Parts: sequence; C-alpha cells; structure tokens
Amino acid sequence: MFKKENRLVSSVRFNNSFSLSVPQFVIKKKINGLPVNRFGVVVSKKIDKRAVVRNRIKRMFRIALLDLNKNMLAGHDILFIVKIGSLNKTEGEIHVSIKNALEKAGLIRKT
Repeated sequence: MFKKENRLVSSVRFNNSFSLSVPQFVIKKKINGLPVNRFGVVVSKKIDKRAVVRNRIKRMFRIALLDLNKNMLAGHDILFIVKIGSLNKTEGEIHVSIKNALEKAGLIRKT
C-alpha cells in the first residue's frame, strides 16, 4: 500500500497530459508541483469481474511502483490504466514492463 502522500487523489484531472500506451497498460503523467510522486492504478471490470483478480493486479503494480519510486524523478502524478494484456503476466514481467515504460516516459533518473 502506498503512503498517504503517494496516493493519487480523485480530484486530479489528466486533461492535456502526457500519455504512453503499452500492451499491458496506459500511463498518464502530469506535473504536480510537489516534492513527491503520486500514483493511481485503475483496473476496470472489463479486465475481470472478480474483485480478487482485480485487487491482485493492483497489488502487483503497487509493489513494482514502490520499488521503482526510489529511482524516479519527483513531482509527478502518474496514473496507470490496466489493459487486458496484463491479466496473465507474472509479477516479474509486470515489474519489467513498468520499468521500461517509465524509462520511455522519462520518469526514471539516469544513474
């Protein structure tokens, strides 16, 4: 679970924001002007009607994001909209695809 400061609030709108689509998910990012990143993960009922499956997918995304947040540039609101392509992926595969997408979006700090 994210700390309260890292949770994306529902009042944030992503109009005219950067968007990147990969087979497993869509990333929308927007600068928030805060010293921390805020994350949101959306899994619709189109992916699976069972809440257990949707929550497991959200949990895998959160684990990967908590690990990657240390290397990310601060000050962004980031929304992940999960697609059906991530349904049968393992935690490791999702972690790698999130890392690659964040690098493509320019959010991971170069070391």
